[in-house]
Amino acid sequence: MKKLLCACVLLVLGLPVQGAYVVRVSDLQYSPTPPNPIKVAGRVVSESPLKLSDGNGEITVVGTTAAPSDFLVVTGDWDGSVLTVTGAVEHYVGPAATEMVYIPAGSFLMGNNGSEPYSYSDELPQHSVYLSGYWIGKYEVTRGEYRRFMDAGGYSSPAYWSSAGWSWKGSRTEPRYWAAAQDWASEWGEAPQPFAQTDSHPVVGVSYYEAEAYCAWAGGHLPTEAQWEKASRWTGSYPNVYPWGNAWDAENCNNWYDHNAAGGGYQRYQTAPVGSYPSGASPYGLQDMAGNVWEWCRDWYSSSYYSVSPSTDPQGPSSGSCRVLRGGSWNYYLNRCAARGSASPDYWSNDLGFRLVRSGG
Repeated sequence: MKKLLCACVLLVLGLPVQGAYVVRVSDLQYSPTPPNPIKVAGRVVSESPLKLSDGNGEITVVGTTAAPSDFLVVTGDWDGSVLTVTGAVEHYVGPAATEMVYIPAGSFLMGNNGSEPYSYSDELPQHSVYLSGYWIGKYEVTRGEYRRFMDAGGYSSPAYWSSAGWSWKGSRTEPRYWAAAQDWASEWGEAPQPFAQTDSHPVVGVSYYEAEAYCAWAGGHLPTEAQWEKASRWTGSYPNVYPWGNAWDAENCNNWYDHNAAGGGYQRYQTAPVGSYPSGASPYGLQDMAGNVWEWCRDWYSSSYYSVSPSTDPQGPSSGSCRVLRGGSWNYYLNRCAARGSASPDYWSNDLGFRLVRSGG
């Protein structure tokens, strides 16, 4: 189950909402600029001057006040450098504190050198990549964290969503598989195996659009494929095959063959609470970078991208039909760090989640 089927998605940008054009902060760098008034949303990263960030870019706002870490939705006039408030300013509940790990700037070797077991051609060639410093979630985003996004109006305000994501969302009010009580074994025709998802389990059933919206609300973004891979395996001198080393150990992550509950593992057909496998930590101390759930990355997927990837802060292809997935899941075996998956942005499953990244050092 390495590759997931994907379908083309039509992106619709710049749609007016309630008389104002909804624009992402990071897109205001491009020209031509949209007609005023515009509506933007972001996390407050500076109080004086007031600056809003969507995790990828930031702007200065005048005409209102707010405290750092507030999430604002602001309607105003954009002059190319400053947004002057002329309409409503909406405040929303901020994200719960989440433990982040700093990954320092530097180069690492990305991809497969051809010697890893069960490897694929899209992992070649191995190449050197320099990344600026960034913060990444120590754990996958949990149901408890995602619940705060829902409580903050995450499914009722277009401010958090891309235009394509808002169009896709429709009347949805929660991810698939949101109910605490689940029985995924029955979906496969197996004997019932009910289990309860807690607030410490990773949120699953989220599309790329839902993961993207959460990250915008939380003042960050999904990891690039390169950011994800460095955090998962780089030791400082060489890349591990698995987060913990170069030898496969099914007891170091939640995977298809770690199913002996008496021995400390989890039954098949279920996720584990994040951080349940401390012996499977990456060199930087991140948990569950192998197994548990596949994780969305923000790159478009291309099987040949490594041959043309820039050597500094690669962002992936400029377009595509599928987004990158990384890490494997409870429904997978031999969850290597270099393995690449892909899925259409509207795809969702009970073994698919994500983690948060914030830029800067």
